[in-house]
Amino acid sequence: MPDRLFKTPLCLPLGEPLVGALARMTEAIGSADWFDAVLNLLGTVCAIDSGGAMVYHRDQRPRRILHRFNPSERALPEDAYLSGPYVLDPHYQLFAAGGPNGVHRLTDIAPDDFFQSEYYRVFYSQIGLSDSIELLWRIDDNSALNIFIERSIRNAKFQDADMVAIGIVLPIIFASAAKHHELTAAASRRDSDKLTHRKVQSTIENFASSLLTQRERQVLFYMISGYSSALTAQRLTTSEGTIKIHRKNIYRKLDIGSQAELFSLFINCIPFAMPEAPVDPLQTYQNTPLGARNMSLLDVAPLKA
Repeated sequence: MPDRLFKTPLCLPLGEPLVGALARMTEAIGSADWFDAVLNLLGTVCAIDSGGAMVYHRDQRPRRILHRFNPSERALPEDAYLSGPYVLDPHYQLFAAGGPNGVHRLTDIAPDDFFQSEYYRVFYSQIGLSDSIELLWRIDDNSALNIFIERSIRNAKFQDADMVAIGIVLPIIFASAAKHHELTAAASRRDSDKLTHRKVQSTIENFASSLLTQRERQVLFYMISGYSSALTAQRLTTSEGTIKIHRKNIYRKLDIGSQAELFSLFINCIPFAMPEAPVDPLQTYQNTPLGARNMSLLDVAPLKA
């Protein structure tokens, strides 16, 4: 008799669907079908409603590779996210902050007021999502592959068991990603993506600089990212009361009365940013005749009640 019994660490049923999905992902390495194969594999590990893949970059906007979703559940154009608001997304912010390879659930990484933020109302709620999980695989210091899966508001959010299950196949997926990247090499970056990202970065750096102090603009960015006054105070090493005063001053100086107006103003200013000069895009936007302003992607589809 053996001295001890060994138990398999695999807690997923190693049945035909999982084995078949793993095989198809391996076969697809180096081809355009690899991203579809990864999503199919994840779909055998846990229930998903939509998902896709994109590449994050520090010097340009994200590049979408694949996105599966039900168009009838989306109230915004597909390109709305890539027009600039991606910079407020917790998943993108984790990448930009140097977040590690791994599995990251939206409900775990989002700021404390994220689900009450204008960003959530305008984007996540308008595309019918309740939760998302990102598999972040860093290509290098300046770029990363983001494979994401999503749950509809019709279904429950992802649970801890889903995270555990994905974690089991994660080393296989990441090893496959490394080989796929090696074989295919990164496609040349598009100039339009670079320009959009530079405009977004310029807006972050210069938005309302003609009206607000530097500290007020720091508070403003935390506001539109979904941070509460308390968490903003913690990040900026000050008191919650001071942050609330800054918020009141921001509303007064910008002549607005809500976070919805602030968010809309920020997004609408992105096309007017000048990456080569420290110019406040808000001034340019306000000085542009209404008829000469391009319609914002936020205005294309009406918001649901």
